Amino acid sequence: MVIEDGIVRSNSALARGIYRMDLDAPEISASAKPGQFVNILISSDTNPLLRRPMSVASCTDGCIALIYKVIGTGTMAMREWQTGDTVSLLGPLGNGWEMPSKKLPILAGGGVGIAPINYLHEELERQGVKHLLIMGARQADEHFLSHAPDKNIILTTDDGSTGIKGTVVDGLTQLCEQSTYEDAVIYGCGPSAMLTALMSYTNERQLPCQLATEEIMACGIGLCQGCAVEVKTHMAISDRSYRKRIKLACLDGPVFWAHELV
Repeated sequence: MVIEDGIVRSNSALARGIYRMDLDAPEISASAKPGQFVNILISSDTNPLLRRPMSVASCTDGCIALIYKVIGTGTMAMREWQTGDTVSLLGPLGNGWEMPSKKLPILAGGGVGIAPINYLHEELERQGVKHLLIMGARQADEHFLSHAPDKNIILTTDDGSTGIKGTVVDGLTQLCEQSTYEDAVIYGCGPSAMLTALMSYTNERQLPCQLATEEIMACGIGLCQGCAVEVKTHMAISDRSYRKRIKLACLDGPVFWAHELV
């Protein structure tokens, strides 16, 4: 983990409300793994005060990429950054995905969860590992990939404007109904409702599944205790220590095995 001044290389729209920023950050780029994140200082003053966590979406040649959705003060400010601007980055933070061994990876991303899924997708392609990719959005204009089942890329939209009509879990369900994937491992990241649905689906079918949680991380290093995630424990409730049943997304995560989560 380092604090590094990244230099904006590019910052442009990928789809409606979705942007990609590439930053020269050789120190962070040298060690970042799929599933990890950086904490970004938005402003040198106190507005906004706290850094913003952003998953690494790509990492090549001393450069990291961030894919972000403009939804609040921090991301609205990021959208205005220009080529050559300097940005304070803290990272890489958290743990990463546990890479598959002899299992077919099925990657599922939705909303702001597309960033860490994109990095894993690129890493698996680089390694020549066959995998399936499912990306979800509300409408077609929020996607920056094309629906290409022949290339193992499946898109879903809530309104059916492209790909499969429905959610990411609907896409996964349809995929699993068409073929047998007992030897698959699921990787998911997205809104909490999507993660809950993925957890239920995979737990019911006893499919191994890793989920990257999207919690509010103010500090990113475990000091503020703001990104608590409850995990299962066999101890009696009265005997529980909070550190046995409560993990921190920034330190213990953000990636957890679905069967471990409450």
